[in-house]
Order: sequence, then structure tokens, then C-alpha cells
Amino acid sequence: MSKFGMSVIAGLTILLAAGSAFSDETEVSREEPNAMKRKLERLENAVEQQAAPPSKTEDEKPWYEKIDIAVGATGVLQGSAGAKERLSPEGDVTDGSMSFDLELTLPVAKYGKFYSLFEAGAGDGIDGNLPTLSGFNEDADDDQSIRLTDIWYEHTWLSNRLRLRGGKVDLTTDFDASTVANSETDQFLSSGFVNNLAVEFPDDNGLGAMLWVLPNDLWGIGIGVADADGDWDDVFGDVFSIVELDFKPKIAERLGNYRIYGWFNGKDHEDLRDPDKTKEDNYGFGLSFDQEISEVMTLFVRYGWQMDRVSQVEHAWSAGFQFSGKFYGREDDTFSLAYGMSIIGDDRKNADRGNGITTSDEHHVELYYNLKVNDHLNLLPDIQWVKNPNGDRDNGDVWAFGMRAQLSF
Repeated sequence: MSKFGMSVIAGLTILLAAGSAFSDETEVSREEPNAMKRKLERLENAVEQQAAPPSKTEDEKPWYEKIDIAVGATGVLQGSAGAKERLSPEGDVTDGSMSFDLELTLPVAKYGKFYSLFEAGAGDGIDGNLPTLSGFNEDADDDQSIRLTDIWYEHTWLSNRLRLRGGKVDLTTDFDASTVANSETDQFLSSGFVNNLAVEFPDDNGLGAMLWVLPNDLWGIGIGVADADGDWDDVFGDVFSIVELDFKPKIAERLGNYRIYGWFNGKDHEDLRDPDKTKEDNYGFGLSFDQEISEVMTLFVRYGWQMDRVSQVEHAWSAGFQFSGKFYGREDDTFSLAYGMSIIGDDRKNADRGNGITTSDEHHVELYYNLKVNDHLNLLPDIQWVKNPNGDRDNGDVWAFGMRAQLSF
């Protein structure tokens, strides 16, 4: 090979070697900034973690940060049609009411909680002028003073299978309950559909306690005891007690609630057969069923019986349904219809007959729509019809047309 050829080959070899070295140097130079960038990111994250305060566990929070607060306000405006002078000297009326609720819940330890409810209101609604057995407006609260209506402590064991509550309690929250007919603020407004008219619950929320035992998801039993007068005077002198057995079966994969209960009220009652007997007891039994029929429909029924010798209403029943607006694109809306009867006992009928009253069983129908406007406001137009109001056939039928607004935060 010529000297020229040897020189060319030597030159190419040197260039290739130099290129390889340059390439290796370039890779190093690219890797160094990437490594430096990653290092800086780690340092920044470490600084941020040191600067951010450590998150508190539930046990480490001070008590005032654990309080759960719920505020509600409900306004009702109703007007009547068809009221006779015999029932209402003023004839038809248009009245309103307003109620305010403040709920405070404070968890205590791991399985306990304190609960308190403050209430106030204004106006007694049309019930103040149109007396009925079942009532048009259960939410009416004509007491503008802010008062403590509930305050109790509840403790649970065995993953909520055993639950004990004691204090100033409202037994109607847990006994004779219903999924679709138990709240006057956002379900049926009439008292006859909120609870059973043939159950003589305590006159007010007084000293009481309840114990619930739930062996499994299918059934449970509850026992409730409270001052029947609700006046905190001689609290063990007049006692109200109730025992309820609950079943929660699934029928065709649809949940149902079946409640059967018996109760006793030991405060003084007058015997309608013998007015000289004024220290009689009252007792009775009842049931409250609700069953999902489909994804959008739930049925309910209630029935109750109590001693006719000391009661005006011997039997009471109600039935109805609730539809969800899901099937027409309004899944947060509901509309409901209910029909109920207050059946007056023979002893009361005999007493009324002597006073010139044509006693007859009262019939009540209510239809409402619950329109969710936003997360805090619901509007509920409401229509009610009562036949034989206040158990008197001569009173004639009465209609009530209303609008309810419910705010919650």
C-alpha cells in the first residue's frame, strides 16, 4: 500500500476515535444536568414536606374541630278551602309557620357521640284555626325562644350491633320509623303520616333511654323508656315504654323494613265509660312497613291500635308510596301520595253522641312534590284533603293548599 493510502487510513482511524470520544463526552454532559435536576426536585420536595404541618389524626384534633354542625330552616304557607263556620269561625284562612333547627354532633372516643338539637319557630299554621285529628302542619312551632329539645349520649359496641342512648331523647326518631314517611321537613307534612296517631308517645322530649340490639343484618330489637309527661317532674312516676322488633329482608333484591311494636303509657287517663276513674293507663300496639318495589318506587303502610276506653282514636292506619324522579332525569326529586284514617272508638262515639256531636271517622289524603333546587334549597308544593275533620261529620270537607321551603346547611 502507498504511503498516501496509509496516511488516509490512519487519518480515518483518528477521526473515528475522536468521534467516539466526543460522543461519550456528550452523553456525560447530557446526563449531568438531568441528574442535577432530579436532585433539585428531591430537595424541593423535602423542603415542602418540612414546611407543611403534619396532618392530624382524628384523635389528635381538639374537640371543637370534631363537631359536626347541621343547620336547617323550614317555612310553610298554607291556605284552606271549604271550611265551614262550625269548624272555623273565621272560615277559610291562610297562615304560615317557620321553624329553625341547629344540630351539633361531637364524637367521643371511638364508639361514642354527644348530640344536641336546638329549635325555635314562629306561627302555628292553619291548625290553629282548623282543628283536625291528623293535622295539616306537623312542622308548625309557635315558640320563638331558642330551646334545647334534644341532648343525649350514645355509645355503640360490636361494630354498631349494640347501641345505647340516654338523656333528653325523642323516641319517635327510632321507633315507629319509616323510610319515606317520618320527616315533616322534607316528606309528608301532616302529623298523621309522620307518626302513628294511635301511639301515645310522651308529651314532650324528657329523660329517657333506648337500647338497640342487632344480632345481624336481618333483624333487631329495640327497647325505649321515657318520662310520659316529659316535664322532668317525678320522672319515674309516669313512664312510657316501648318494645319494637325490626326485620330487614331483601325481596327480589329490594330492601324492606318491617317493624312491629307494643307500648305502654302510665300517666293518668280518664275512663270514658266511668269519668270517676281518672288514673287509668293506656297501651297498644302498631306496625310500620316500607318496601322498595323498584329502583324508583317505595311503598309504606302503618297501623296502630290503642285502648278505646281512654282514647279518642282507637285505630289509625295510613298507606302510600314515594316515587323518585330518576326515571325522568330528576333523581334528587321525589313525589308522594298517602291516604289515612283516624277511626274513633265506640266509647268516644257514645260520649260525643251525648254532647250532640255526629261523630265519624276522619279521612286524610296528602300529595306533595319535593323539588331539589340546589344542594341547600328544596321546594315542596303540597295538597291535602280531609273528610270529617276533627271526627265530626257536620264539619264538611276541607282542602289545604301549601308551599314548603326547606333550607339546609
